[in-house]
Amino acid sequence: MYKLNLFKHEFPLATTHADKSEALKRWSSAPVVDRLHRSQGARPLFLLHDGPPYANGSLHLGHAVNKGLKDSVVKFKRLQGYFAPYVPGFDCHGLPVELEVERLGHGKEDPPAFVAACRSYARSQVELQTAQFRDLGVAADWDQPYLTMAPGFEAGAALVFQTLPGAVTRLRPVHWCPACASSLAEAEVEYKTKAGDSLVVLFAVLGQENLFLDVWTTTPYTLPANKAVAYNPALSYVAVADGLRSRVRLRQPGDERLPDFELAGLMAVSPYTQQTVPVLPADFVSRAGTGLVHMAPAFGTDDFRVCEQYGLPVEQYLDAHGRFVLPGMEGMDLDKARAHVLERVAPLTVSLSTLEHEYPHCWRHKAPVFFRASQEWFLDLAETRQRALRALEDVTFVPASGRERLTSMLAGRGAWCVSRNRLWGTPLVDPANPDDLRLAARVATEGVEAWQSEGPRRTLDVWFDSGVTHQLVLMQRYGRTADVYLEGSDQHRGWFQSSLLTCAAAGGGAPYKQVVTHGFVVDGTGQKFSKSSKNYQPLDQMLKALSPDVLRLWTLQQDFTRELKFSVEALALTKERFRKLRNTMRFCLQNLQDFDWQEQPLTHPLDRVQVALLRQLGADVCLAADQYDFAAAVSHLLRYAENASSDYFPAVKDSLYCERPDAPRRRQVQHVLGLLVRTLVRLLTPVLPFSCEEVFQYLKTTGAEQMDSVLLATLADVPLPALADETENLACYEAAVEVKGALNRWVEANRTDWVKGAAQVEVALPPALADQLGAFTDVLGAADVRQDGSLANSAEVSFKPTAWRACPCCRRHEPSMPETDGLCLRCLGVQEAR
Repeated sequence: MYKLNLFKHEFPLATTHADKSEALKRWSSAPVVDRLHRSQGARPLFLLHDGPPYANGSLHLGHAVNKGLKDSVVKFKRLQGYFAPYVPGFDCHGLPVELEVERLGHGKEDPPAFVAACRSYARSQVELQTAQFRDLGVAADWDQPYLTMAPGFEAGAALVFQTLPGAVTRLRPVHWCPACASSLAEAEVEYKTKAGDSLVVLFAVLGQENLFLDVWTTTPYTLPANKAVAYNPALSYVAVADGLRSRVRLRQPGDERLPDFELAGLMAVSPYTQQTVPVLPADFVSRAGTGLVHMAPAFGTDDFRVCEQYGLPVEQYLDAHGRFVLPGMEGMDLDKARAHVLERVAPLTVSLSTLEHEYPHCWRHKAPVFFRASQEWFLDLAETRQRALRALEDVTFVPASGRERLTSMLAGRGAWCVSRNRLWGTPLVDPANPDDLRLAARVATEGVEAWQSEGPRRTLDVWFDSGVTHQLVLMQRYGRTADVYLEGSDQHRGWFQSSLLTCAAAGGGAPYKQVVTHGFVVDGTGQKFSKSSKNYQPLDQMLKALSPDVLRLWTLQQDFTRELKFSVEALALTKERFRKLRNTMRFCLQNLQDFDWQEQPLTHPLDRVQVALLRQLGADVCLAADQYDFAAAVSHLLRYAENASSDYFPAVKDSLYCERPDAPRRRQVQHVLGLLVRTLVRLLTPVLPFSCEEVFQYLKTTGAEQMDSVLLATLADVPLPALADETENLACYEAAVEVKGALNRWVEANRTDWVKGAAQVEVALPPALADQLGAFTDVLGAADVRQDGSLANSAEVSFKPTAWRACPCCRRHEPSMPETDGLCLRCLGVQEAR
């Protein structure tokens, strides 16, 4: 037997990281938490603001994508020497918690007790989600998160509302969800195609016998609330004979001989109420329908805006659950009201058909909503919206399409309804109400329980809660707003807007410098992950079979700004890449076990090239990460690992395994492997935190690392000096790799019983190329590399099988090998010296 420098290492190729306890304990230790999140020192500050997930229920793969991306952002920044704290947040108020608490058996008869139950439930959900986020490897300041249900936060948000200009209370129509029994903000409304009515009904013109208006509506149930008829003065109308009566409608082809009909100043008789109503000009009327539109200001914002200009009253017709309170219609829901109204106006109905159109739905319940007149608080956004749009001019969007998406949503947004008829929420304090001010003064110490202690009182929209976190979290902790907000693309209509509007309303600019959005998770067929689709698996179940590193690698290796596909094939590919990266680090660990970590002179060109490649790798990865192109960052890391494993490692195995343990060449290679693994373990930490912590702790036991955790390590810790002959060496190395590729292709094309691999092939090079490759011929892994003056072309290379015997120890082919069994001269000397 021949003695070689072969070592095994306990670091496995693959793992599920079933036991995360040691890493999690280390990451939550006081020194690590203080350095990561609390003590800036002289480091430049980079702030990512965590959009708070809703504290209700276990996590899913979408949460893993979102938090994994955020955690990677701050970890890449820390590598470059930034102080990049990660303060996690939780959105704790609102309807989902109330519904769950009611389901658990808590009634609302005692508001303070109900609110206390909501707080207890939300706290349990925060604890549940925190544990799951930690299991993902998200190293945030979990002991000091921000909670919108914290009494200090509740009082702070209530105070912010009181100080914002433009807050008014009034009776006006708002989006209303009967399942929520509450008004909705525009951000809580989504539009879906729905089949609805298209009704044309006659309004008699007052004072003109047998003259009627063809009036159009898509909501027959609102006719009891009719206050006017709208027309557009820019359109042309005509009166058309219909038997004994005449009907006014839009001018149509064939009406050329009919004179224009003047609508200004007319009064008409509403067919359901028989009340006299005005005919009013309105810019929102189009050529849709008949060009004459029924207006019910209690059921529509356009109707309300026009009717308000003429002093027409707004009344409340529905209760909180969408049932009519109008005499003669008491208790009717919208469907029954529709049937009732259609029956009443049947004698004057011209047509009734079905129309497909975009209809508002509740974001949470996915059910249709309606407009309901309600006494609510609003933020007037007329000036704020323009200030917000100007502020966005200085914001960078990733992807760039996010700018148009957000600006278009803002441009069409009306007043923000910020009041909610909920118990569990931030107090909505009327500054003119002494009782409100008295109760609000207790909230900072007693929480919203004090606010509800004297009976149900209004609360603020939960989007207002999360929208003011830039002021109540970032400004209070760090004195400035965020560098980046990173959320799912649905937050263009949610948190990105509420944060921007509250900041702009207070007179500031944008609360962020960059807005980054990611897509949703879909399965291999492109179907969105959901429980109803049966392609959904809770995150805690996934982590029983998968390392969180695999999920993070799966996220970061693809363009996260698009849909993220999760399939069996994608997972298999990710696992293979996971093994490749771990194997690269394992090779280094195996061959460093007898290294004393003393710096060695880098004299060999092959080793000097690796130092240059490592330094370039760090620059490339950090540049890609700074641009939020994590797919490119991972691609750089995978490509380097692949190239090192296929080119550098085979080229130095002979020195590592067969030289004397303390041979200068072997020690130099070990020094490079040390630089390699120390650099790689840092660059991979944002991607594979658990794997990198494993490697880092192995290195620490050898004295190679001194810090408590890999999370504290930076690239500056690993000296990778620029070398004088770097450019020339890199060119020679690349030429050797190119020749190796040609050699491998020749072997594959000529593979027979006597040509089994590159190690059995002699390579002949023209003199110029042989001189260029020089010390890089070990990269080829061939039996022999020699000059051949007959090869005139400087790029010409020839190959042939060798007749030389291989040394049974080092497996190198040598012309001086003895005919009988024996070692080459180099191995013979090494073995005799052992």
